[in-house]
Amino acid sequence: MKVTGVDVCPLTGATVDGGWPQGHEPQENLHTLVIVHTDQGLQGFGSCFTSGKLITGAVELLWPLLKGQPANEPERVSEMLHQSTFWQGRGGSVTHAISGIDIALWDIMGKACGQSVSRLLGGNYRSRIKPYGSIL
Repeated sequence: MKVTGVDVCPLTGATVDGGWPQGHEPQENLHTLVIVHTDQGLQGFGSCFTSGKLITGAVELLWPLLKGQPANEPERVSEMLHQSTFWQGRGGSVTHAISGIDIALWDIMGKACGQSVSRLLGGNYRSRIKPYGSIL
């Protein structure tokens, strides 16, 4: 199963009252989805807390490295992308895009195996969690 394409989908929307101190307008793009496509028709979805324009630029940089890579080897592919873009600097939009791609590849692997990503990563650790609220 090989990677055949990547789409970038910027998300927009205002914050709810009391969410962020300064708030955000409905047209602002702070979060972006990354959709990775395979030659077997599977799609994986990943997310980045970065604007769509920055992720689009980073994906254009990464595409020659990512095209044709095995979609069922997320750890190897992500490490290769990090190693191959070392000179672009650590952090920033390139690292955010690699993270979105990594999440999408894990999503593809889960779909291909019929398993949740949590199971692929070692299974459930707890059956219940204690919720909390935060207004950071």
